[in-house]
Amino acid sequence: MKTAFFLFIFTLTSLAQSKSSFEPQRTWVCMIGVLEWADANSFASFEKKGRVDAKIVQFFQKQGVPSEQILYLKDQQATTKAIRAAMAPFLRQAKPNDVLFFYYCGHGYKNDAKKVCFASYQGADWSAEEMVRTVNENFAGNTAFFTADCCNSGGLSQEVRKFPQRNYVALNSVVPTNVSTGNWTFSNALLYGLKGESFVDTDQNGKITLSELANYIDEEMAIVEGQKAAYFVPETLRTWAISSNVSPKKDKRIGQRVQVDYDGTDWLGFVVDSDAGKKFNVRFYSYTNNETDWVASSRLKPFVCPKSYPVGSSVEVYYADDKKWYPAKVLKTYSCLHYIHYNDYGSEWDEWIALSNIRAKK
Repeated sequence: MKTAFFLFIFTLTSLAQSKSSFEPQRTWVCMIGVLEWADANSFASFEKKGRVDAKIVQFFQKQGVPSEQILYLKDQQATTKAIRAAMAPFLRQAKPNDVLFFYYCGHGYKNDAKKVCFASYQGADWSAEEMVRTVNENFAGNTAFFTADCCNSGGLSQEVRKFPQRNYVALNSVVPTNVSTGNWTFSNALLYGLKGESFVDTDQNGKITLSELANYIDEEMAIVEGQKAAYFVPETLRTWAISSNVSPKKDKRIGQRVQVDYDGTDWLGFVVDSDAGKKFNVRFYSYTNNETDWVASSRLKPFVCPKSYPVGSSVEVYYADDKKWYPAKVLKTYSCLHYIHYNDYGSEWDEWIALSNIRAKK
């Protein structure tokens, strides 16, 4: 739900203690970040302070990716015409063994033809289909990563499947049929993986694979934002390490999602550091996830989903557009989410629902 078009070849050395499996000279970063739009009536602007797209660019610069291999268009620079004019020539400079990582963050929508599109500053529809096709036609490398943080971003996951002969990966904030939030939760989770944060290394074997990162993002979006992420990782890349030599957790609670009481209100965050087990540094979920506080162990409560409806349960789902509750059935669950089928409606209406919009059938 933020607009940033983010292509980068993956050659990382994630911070001091961890490193990437890739070489900076083979890394290409093409990023388009749009947080304001010429058509303000159709697309509301986002707060630019603390923008995470800029942090991702800075990360790759620190890893030694050459400046000529980084393309970053943002806000008014990122019209559809400008993106099209810059993207293909940029991609053509890469060599056969190079890797591309694509990222968009901003507003996503479906056009009149029902195609997933990402909103540029102004201009014609810029579809997920066009993005993947442009890469396929112009990028010499066989491996590319397509990530996006916006409504309907899972459209990329659908498109990359059309090219099974390629090593195309998609990491997207939400399934193609759903809206996304205006927070940077997805982009922050992605950046944690790139930096080699220990809590993303779930099996604690010293490396973060694409599968681990995809699962971490999926859990973050489900718990924090109440939405189902979409991703596609081909078999050939499931164990591909985006960060290696990852330092082990110095405390088993690091990375644990917790709730902290402040004057009777619980605030959701996760543990990022420990002071010999007496106090824990908690990073709270907010727009940029930059708010932290040292908290005594006695004030921490592990996060658990408040309730769950078993598969097959009859429920009611709230639809905000008409403010009505609709009868439905639970088909499957994931974390705090429920995938439901609406009674008397076709399967095309099946969707993931957050707990805040579901209740037992009366």
